[in-house]
Amino acid sequence: MSVAVALDQIEAKSRTVHPFVGTFASCTEKVFSTMLGWDIVLADQTKSRGFLSKYDVSGLIGFSGSLRGTLVVSCAAEMTYSAAESFLGARPTEITDDIVDLVGELTNMIGGSSKDRLGITGIELGLPAVVSGIGHRVSFQPSAHVEILHFMCDAGPFTVEIGFRLPNGQK
Repeated sequence: MSVAVALDQIEAKSRTVHPFVGTFASCTEKVFSTMLGWDIVLADQTKSRGFLSKYDVSGLIGFSGSLRGTLVVSCAAEMTYSAAESFLGARPTEITDDIVDLVGELTNMIGGSSKDRLGITGIELGLPAVVSGIGHRVSFQPSAHVEILHFMCDAGPFTVEIGFRLPNGQK
């Protein structure tokens, strides 16, 4: 199956939750494929009001302007070690500055490519931040529409969470 067909299938599956979400799903697949050489599968999608990570590391990046919200990419420490090995050629054994940089960069790439692919003018992307620690918590404003994409890959599961305010009062 070609990457283009796979991306279209991910977007079509995600449209059942919210149209924006398919773009984030397909861009996540492309970033992981291009940067790490990994095949990932969108295993599930859920809605959420809050977030208590079952993972060790989360990259966050904010959107402002015509689409306001936050993108959160969360994964287990072991997965970040595998990603560092694929990307940097060395496998760390703990959360290092290289891991923080890698998770921040992957989050930035997913956010940037999603921003471009959404085709909505006036979206600004902030700087990525990374939070680590078992059971850390990322909270969204109560008015945010929050969708969680659950992915699987050979290195383990991870999530991409998108919390945003819908434009023009959409629900």
